[in-house]
Amino acid sequence: MNQLKAKVIKASSTNTTITNAKNEIEDNSSFGDIIEPPYDKKYLYSLREESSILQQCIEAYKQNIVGFGVTLKYRVDELKQEETPEMKAEWQKVSDFVKYFNFEKSFEDVWKEAIDYRESCGEGYIEILRDGLALPVGGELVDATTIKVTKLGEPVEVLYEKDGKNFKRKKRFRKFVQEINSKKVWFKEFGDPRDLNCETGEFGENIPEEKKATELIQLKIGNGAYGVPRWLGCYISIVGARKAEELNFNYFKQGRHTPLAILVKNGVLTEESEGALADYAASVEGSDNAHKFLLLQMEEIKDKDTISLGDEEKKNKMDIEIKDLASMLQQDALFLDYDEATRRKVQSMFRLPDIYVGRSVDFNRATADAAIEITEKQVFIPERKSLAFTVNNCLLDEYNLLFVDLGFNNPDISNTEDKVRMIDTIGRLGGIAPNDLRDEAGKVLGKSLENFECEEANLPPVLANKNTEGINSLPFLKSQQIGTNSDLINILKDVRDVVEELKDGQSN
Repeated sequence: MNQLKAKVIKASSTNTTITNAKNEIEDNSSFGDIIEPPYDKKYLYSLREESSILQQCIEAYKQNIVGFGVTLKYRVDELKQEETPEMKAEWQKVSDFVKYFNFEKSFEDVWKEAIDYRESCGEGYIEILRDGLALPVGGELVDATTIKVTKLGEPVEVLYEKDGKNFKRKKRFRKFVQEINSKKVWFKEFGDPRDLNCETGEFGENIPEEKKATELIQLKIGNGAYGVPRWLGCYISIVGARKAEELNFNYFKQGRHTPLAILVKNGVLTEESEGALADYAASVEGSDNAHKFLLLQMEEIKDKDTISLGDEEKKNKMDIEIKDLASMLQQDALFLDYDEATRRKVQSMFRLPDIYVGRSVDFNRATADAAIEITEKQVFIPERKSLAFTVNNCLLDEYNLLFVDLGFNNPDISNTEDKVRMIDTIGRLGGIAPNDLRDEAGKVLGKSLENFECEEANLPPVLANKNTEGINSLPFLKSQQIGTNSDLINILKDVRDVVEELKDGQSN
């Protein structure tokens, strides 16, 4: 009976694989209501550094949600109600809140970084600071990877004041604990009326001022105690894409080496040849070893205990055959399709088109505008409204505002050429008042333009002119088949409604 001996010779591993930073989290606290995070948040946050697409998606979210700045607006129509001293005072109060929210970063940057944590590990935290009147006046970013959450406590009665009316509601709050180098600091949830000791995590009434816990606002994805990153379903693909990148890197780094099968017939390699082959496999790396010759020697089989051959096969000549296995690899690089599929999966989880992540292939003006418009309507405008709701109904709620709301600006995605044609057409019909164009003119000039105060500036010129004879003598009316002034007024009212709808669409 014939016997076969096989031996595999390979190089020792020289690359550094992904290090999973996830460790078992132990809680040595005596409080049993702490909920352990379902995932290692530090590891999730670090994955962005190992992915070729995750960072771009996170940057797109935080830049497009709050990157266009903050806007203040009155809850009433300024054209229908004159600005009162109370309205001006509220406007100034909210402006100061935004301006002095943080002395090291802008209001927008603080929320950007909180969104960055939220999109990376599922949740972000902002510590809220209060003034001597117990009103929220500032905020500081908190490292979300160091925060643990407790179970919901017992219901607490909370007093809300909305639109001048008082409401009482029962609400359950959580506590938060930050642990750094075995030192714990406790926080309470924003809006919790009770005093919490920041050292012990216990509620009480006679807590010294310096030991009272501050409040945290939690921005999270999902409804659980902890947030879950929207890309978590692609976790395996993200890690797999990184492994594929490492494999490709080693392939190019050790490019001189190709997979081979060395077939020895009717003989065995000498010990010197085996050693030379092992040294060769271990030294294929680097440009200094790019050109070498390999000499293999073999000897006739004489040890019949190791292998037994038939009489006819013994007559065959000894031979060494080297079989190339490189055809099993892809022609250009390994797993390119896998990496591309991973990119598409991650972008799909964020619902972002290619143009938002720096890939402008196969885009023209029309398709780019369409992609931006759809993404704005389905992703970023709802995100801005949700964040503005948090600011207005949490942070600013205690100011008891009646006239002013804070919002985040939307980008101007309207087509300039279409807008010019529309204004020109409606203007020729006399359907635009001077004040209707002040905002658009301000954008062109790069500054804010106030509306004209005269009442005629809110009317089209044809209506502002009291001289009916003069109106009928205007050149643009001579070419129109309009029978009476009442017909003209009805047309202009319809045109005015269209303009107002367009303006409302841009503001929303």
